[in-house]
Amino acid sequence: MSEPSRASAVELMDRQLSDVRLALCELWQAFGAAALLVRFGPDVPWPHSSWAREAYGALTPRLRSVVALARTRGRIPSFLTGGVTSRKANVADELDGLARTPAGLVRDELAREYPQAFDDPLIAALIREPEVQLRYLAVELANFWRTAIEPRGGGLARCLEEEILFRSRTLAMGGGAALLSDLGLPVERTDDADRVTAVPMLFADGTHWWSVAAGRTVVAFAARGAGLLHTGGERDGAAQSPREDRLAILLGRGRASVVRELAVPITTSALADQLGLAASTVSQHLSALVSAGVVQRHRAGTRVLYELNRSGVTLTQCLMNQ
Repeated sequence: MSEPSRASAVELMDRQLSDVRLALCELWQAFGAAALLVRFGPDVPWPHSSWAREAYGALTPRLRSVVALARTRGRIPSFLTGGVTSRKANVADELDGLARTPAGLVRDELAREYPQAFDDPLIAALIREPEVQLRYLAVELANFWRTAIEPRGGGLARCLEEEILFRSRTLAMGGGAALLSDLGLPVERTDDADRVTAVPMLFADGTHWWSVAAGRTVVAFAARGAGLLHTGGERDGAAQSPREDRLAILLGRGRASVVRELAVPITTSALADQLGLAASTVSQHLSALVSAGVVQRHRAGTRVLYELNRSGVTLTQCLMNQ
């Protein structure tokens, strides 16, 4: 497609997508984390390996069934997306809304959108008695949140806020069509709706999750560094012998330690504090990694943030995972 044709297509999409927003939803973060565990089990690739081993026990059969239900088309039931209303979200309020979803809405949506639902006894029970089963699901999601996500809440909140700020500039400057294009979201996921909300997910397994609720299409996208939420504590590879630490062999121990901390956007000074290194040393490592094309930087207000780009993620995963 020529540049003028591409520009015309974007202008047409902008006219069709009259209301595109960005929002946060903690319930979607929980769903994404559960989906990641369902896909990989306790062996989620670096740097979530230690997180997955700790979180896997909180994955209940009911959560597995909900993920399996949605995975066929990537469409999440609307009762899991009701909290997507603004940039701020609270998982307790979202779970309360889930438990209060009208029974008729649950039955109608499951029967209409998920014809395979009756094959799973847990989903069939949800259709028979929505009020009771939704309360069970809300309790299990709350426990999953407390066990698997809440301990990492600080890093999660920081990364998602940065992502919203970063993407808001694209939305303000280029419009809704430019934002969806930049995020790599399939246009068909808008489901012919002109009201679209894009939700960043840190726990992402490569699926284009989406949903429709109250006339608004909600689409999830992988936040930069998605699936790379830093877990803290012992880092994968940190306990490896020098011979086994292939990342350190390739980059050197100092530079390898910097790479491991770039799972989420971070400033030079914060990185220096975490590693106990001089800011000048960290700055030299970052400059070399940017020049090598494995790290990207961007400005958020007065701060300059660094993180792994796609090439850096791929390289690191290849070296960190057997």
